[in-house]
Formats: sequence, structure tokens, C-alpha cells
Amino acid sequence: MDLYSYVPLKQYRYYFERCDAMEQKAYSALLDGYLKQKKEIRVWVANIDSLWEIHQAICFDVPEVFFVKKIQASMNPVLGITTVFPEYRFNDKNCADILAQLESSIDIFVRRIKMLSEHEKVKQIHDFLIRSVTYKDVDAPYSHEAPGALLYGIAVCEGISKAFKYISDRAGIKVIVAVGKSSSTDNDTGHAWNIVYVDNLAYHLDVTFDYSMSKDSITRYDYYLLSDTQIKVDHTFSGLPECSTDFEYYEQIRCFAPNKKILRRLIADKLKPGKPFVFKAPVLSGNKEEIVDTITSAVSAFVSFPHALGRSISISYNWERMIFEVQLQ
Repeated sequence: MDLYSYVPLKQYRYYFERCDAMEQKAYSALLDGYLKQKKEIRVWVANIDSLWEIHQAICFDVPEVFFVKKIQASMNPVLGITTVFPEYRFNDKNCADILAQLESSIDIFVRRIKMLSEHEKVKQIHDFLIRSVTYKDVDAPYSHEAPGALLYGIAVCEGISKAFKYISDRAGIKVIVAVGKSSSTDNDTGHAWNIVYVDNLAYHLDVTFDYSMSKDSITRYDYYLLSDTQIKVDHTFSGLPECSTDFEYYEQIRCFAPNKKILRRLIADKLKPGKPFVFKAPVLSGNKEEIVDTITSAVSAFVSFPHALGRSISISYNWERMIFEVQLQ
């Protein structure tokens, strides 16, 4: 079975581009060996650590190689040759069947968004994954790979970010699987999200974090197209492209400005019974309880009497990003 046919010809491979000439040769040899399901692959690498980094680069650049379970290697220091022994989860026929199912699972969706702008394509892919994936770390390899998200609807951050890249490769969007740490992970597990290029500008996008805040019919965009400065409030990373452009999905509302007309107008327009209103506040001084109480009081004052009668106001918030969700219940 020719597994090459399931890999896009113009697939963007950021980690390949970061490799030097020697590493790129090893990368290409490994990828060729994986796709041909070779039992032994010979490469020239500086050391075993370099080999592991190249293997990881392939896994992030090429989500189609989900079937590589692990690798072992033996280095000949005299000849400078390293022999890699991959262990595969499936044989080539089963891999081809799964790859065919992957393409079929998103074919209609990709064709539907094909003529949209890059901004709208990215938003549609973001929303598609939030609607269709359940975050769940199960004792199964597919939760860390694109098939987990796209075929079984179950994935962790790594699987979600690889699924985002898998779809984006076919929608003509340059995407990187970014790895680092976050406030919700410990030092051992790490975290994965994406960097996307929209109109030649790089942004961070964390579908997993937005998924965790979305509920019912409300899709959140707290971690949608962020700059390095914006995402560093709860993400740490190195060795990634600079994301210097600020893009804020939610309009900032100056809740504590003397003139509250903007907030009054938006509350009147958007805060309806059963329809949450999400907004971003500027960075504020004071402790969390004081600020939440102040916003609650401000919002309560602007809810018209007919809407407020017999109802209560609930507020949830993403403190790191200063984004608040207000609902009239």
C-alpha cells in the first residue's frame, strides 16, 4: 500500500525547515522509512538525542504517521551510522484504511470551507473541533493522534493540535503543532497547541483551552489568534516563530471608565435571557473578588427591569485573559 498518497504534497513542515542539512537528510530517510513501514532505517545523526528530536519533528509535522508507536536505535560510533528500529501500531493495509477514513471524515467540511478567507477557514476549523471532540485521556494511543479526534471524537491536547494541522494542511493554511507548558499542566506532561498563519501573520491558537471554556451552544475564543505577549500569561515555550501581532476576538470594555455608555449599549443589545454575553476587560488592579463584585454590580445596574425581574445574573471568568461571561438566568 502506498501511504505516501495520503500525505499532502504541499504540506507545511516547520520543524523540517529548522533542521540543518544533515538533520534534514535523516528526517527524510526516517519519514520515507515510516511511510514504507521499513523494519530498519539507517541514518546519520550526531547522537541519539538528535535522532529523538528528529523523530518528534516528523510526528508534529506529519500527523499521518500516527501509526509509529515508538522507535529504538543502535549507533555504530565507528561508521557513524545509526540504525532505527520502528515499532508500528498497524500494518500498511490497516494504516491505509485509517488514512482513507480520515480523509473521508473531513472531505465535505474541507470542500465547504475551501473558498473562504484564511481568517474564516481558521475559525471554522477551530469551531469544528470544539463541537466534535471530547477531551479525554484514555488508555489508547489514538487520543494523542489525529485519528482520535477526527474518527473517534476523543483526544487530548496533542491529538487535538495534530487534528487541527491535519485539516489545515488540506485547507491551505500553514500550521505548526506548538509544544511547551501551560498553567494547567505539570512539568512532566507538557502541553500542545497550534501556531497558525493568517494573511502571512503568525498567531497562537489553543483549541484545547477554548474547548475547556465552551459549553452548550457557546463557543469561546479566549485563546484564538493570540500574540506571544497575550498567550504567555499562562503558556511557556521556546524555539517557536515570533507571534508579534495582537488580535483580540472579544471587544475590550472599559467597565470602570467614568462614561459607561459603551457597556450600557452592549449589555442592552447582547445580554438576553439564556444568551450569555462574553467580553474582555482591561487589566485591572485589585484582587479577584473585588473586581468580580464590581463587574457584577456594574452589569446589574444596566439590566433593564423587565429582564431582571425574577432572574439572577451569573458571571464566570478566565482570570488570566481577563475575559468574562455574563448570563441572565
